[in-house]
Amino acid sequence: MKTRIFVLWAVLLLLFGCIQPTSLSGYWEGSMKMGGKTVDIAVVFNNNLSTLSSRDLMLLDRPAVVLNEKDSALSFMADLETTFRYDGILENDTISGTVAMQNGLPGLKFGFLLKKKSDKSPAKNYSIENVLVEDVEVLLSAEIYKPTTSGRHPAVLILHGTNTNLKRDYAFYADWLANQDFEVMIFDKRGNGASTGDYMAATYDDFVSDAIACLEELKKRTSVDKTKIGVWGFSQGATLLPLLGAKTNIPSFLIAVSPEVFSIAHAAAYADSLRIVKGGNLPANGHLAAEAHRQVEKMIREGTKHKKVENFINLNAFKHTFMNQTGLYGNIDIDKQDYEGYYWSGRKIDFYPWWKSLTIKTLVIFGEDDVLLDAKKNAKAIADLHNPKITVRQFARANHEMKKSFNPAKYPDFDWPRVADGYLESVKDWLEAGRQKP
Repeated sequence: MKTRIFVLWAVLLLLFGCIQPTSLSGYWEGSMKMGGKTVDIAVVFNNNLSTLSSRDLMLLDRPAVVLNEKDSALSFMADLETTFRYDGILENDTISGTVAMQNGLPGLKFGFLLKKKSDKSPAKNYSIENVLVEDVEVLLSAEIYKPTTSGRHPAVLILHGTNTNLKRDYAFYADWLANQDFEVMIFDKRGNGASTGDYMAATYDDFVSDAIACLEELKKRTSVDKTKIGVWGFSQGATLLPLLGAKTNIPSFLIAVSPEVFSIAHAAAYADSLRIVKGGNLPANGHLAAEAHRQVEKMIREGTKHKKVENFINLNAFKHTFMNQTGLYGNIDIDKQDYEGYYWSGRKIDFYPWWKSLTIKTLVIFGEDDVLLDAKKNAKAIADLHNPKITVRQFARANHEMKKSFNPAKYPDFDWPRVADGYLESVKDWLEAGRQKP
């Protein structure tokens, strides 16, 4: 799905990128407003590549395309994880109008206002360096955000979630950390973007190996304080941090955002059972969905061949049609090579023992409204270890991405999927305390 969206945006850039007027070029700031709630937006209109950012939404430099500019009327689109269309009027260095969200509720529109601030984007407090990192049989396309301040800097490597595999997906965090004087590395995960390799055939060991190669690249840099190199991981990347810590002594600190503490099958069982029940099915059907994931995990642990696992999933989906709303849907086709990769083979790994043996200073963060893993159970499991090296923090009304969750039944007051209250401040405080006490 993300690949199709990327191709669509590439076509839009080719078709409409050249019609942008020079009078529009420059840096614009403003806001979007709906239901009395606003979020910031900043747009860079450029003849080559326009972008839209929102720090409230934790999005930076997302692709934007001018669709039409005639007289004072202006239309443009922006990729903010879903597509937004802006239709407005340009008058005296001010653009105001309405916004429509792709696949949003019919008739749902909200307003926006932009004011031109300058002809160029504001200068950044860092430079961005393109590098290639070599691991076994793969080349990883990476960027390093280097602060303009002198001296050696602490450094952070950012590790991906399962479906956010490109450098640009982590530009916000790279920018945020670089502005705190960290040297930051982000990269395209193997088999994605400009990195080589086969993504689906890769194992968790491969992902850990790639991360170690990136850490070694950071450690070689004369601008990096080798005693203060950390790893920030999201979702899958957070889940792998204890395995990474057991295989290298480079990291002096870890930040795990929304990790699965037990197994991937455990997370899948929770997420799909919740999805089934929220979709209007009986709780008993949610239980059956969870049990199907546990059975698949058991079969993989016992060394069952891929076609037998495939057959079980298809027969189960034929018997229980609600399974087609889950990751174990009918007519599934499991490739033998992919079966050995992280998506299937990774289900047999129990991560909890690795968390038990973790000896690196670690901050673990969960959102209380996470629908992709059992945040409450995971947080309790880590807290029960009583490991003085590990700090666990939970945030109310926060989803898997640490943004405010949308749940009208639980939260009748509307708000944007903005950064969860206190999240970034809490991480910043923890990092600053670590600088004072290595």
